[in-house]
Amino acid sequence: MTKLHEVKQFVGLHARHMGFAPKLTGDVLGRIKTMDGDNTGSWVEEWSVEGRAARDRGDHLTAANLYNLARFPAADSDAKRAAGQACSESFMIWMNATGVGERREINLGSSSLTILFSKGKRQNAPLVILMGGIVSLKEQWGGFLKLGAKIGAAIAIADFPGMGENTLTYDRSAAALYGAIMADVQHDCDTSRTLIIAPSFGGHLAVLHSLKDPGVQGIVTIGAPLRAFFTETSTKVAMPGITRFALSVALGCGQAAVDDRLSALALSENELKAVSVPLHYVAALDDEIIPASEWTAAQRLVPQFHLHAFKDVHGAPHHLTETRLLILSILLRHTGRAILSRFLTQILRFRLRFSSTRLHHS
Repeated sequence: MTKLHEVKQFVGLHARHMGFAPKLTGDVLGRIKTMDGDNTGSWVEEWSVEGRAARDRGDHLTAANLYNLARFPAADSDAKRAAGQACSESFMIWMNATGVGERREINLGSSSLTILFSKGKRQNAPLVILMGGIVSLKEQWGGFLKLGAKIGAAIAIADFPGMGENTLTYDRSAAALYGAIMADVQHDCDTSRTLIIAPSFGGHLAVLHSLKDPGVQGIVTIGAPLRAFFTETSTKVAMPGITRFALSVALGCGQAAVDDRLSALALSENELKAVSVPLHYVAALDDEIIPASEWTAAQRLVPQFHLHAFKDVHGAPHHLTETRLLILSILLRHTGRAILSRFLTQILRFRLRFSSTRLHHS
């Protein structure tokens, strides 16, 4: 299992993304003494205490997010699996009460995944698929269900293979899940105009799928591994323990076998050259997981590569506002709201110009 101090460090990005105040996060982390077990002072119990309190006061969306953190970084015990189930149940209560979406189960051979889906106001609304990486659940991105209705898009949200309610194993064939989602919702939206927003390892599968599916019109990712992460020995050696652990769960193997499994996932230079859709890549210049050679090579190989690089660590946790503005501007462009998209782009540029934030853009 991963070391407690490392998990505490990495959970901050996800807690911040969910909107939790640093004080709450700090208070809970201060009570946690071990990653193991389910007693007082354990990771799963201290986050679950907060989840139960939110559930009891009827705040089911907050409860879902807290249970999500309780099973972080992956559900490797009965207690964490129970927390993951509680996350799903609390989110479903909130979703049904607000009417923002529905759950759908999709079968892929002997495996399955459950997606969250909201239709656009029109049947010809373009589709947006969201999928996170190896340590997040789909419920974390549930706020996009409301956004879809406002901007005129259908929204589908899925778990990464091996996480949450996705029983697929992470390998190259798992990229087909994007096509399965598009096939499932094709009568409710225009899947020939699909944008994929997929941070981290979800972005890797999105790029793979785009090579085979002309319905994918664009990809937005944050710190996705493409080739260098999978091939560079030094990168594998330096991989944080939490990343190796979560990958072992997604890959369905022991941690000692992770490096060999990863080698087969690398995109070839010819595959990168064949990416025909705009690929918006948010990079962190101080990324401790994804090497800089990842995006410098992609700049050279991918025809429509758009780099947005911040002085930050993996996931750009200190630039959430800037990343959200960027994603929203791309979403608006995808749904035909070009004027609003340009307006947001100007706001982003203005914000960056008059702050200490650094943006490297191409």
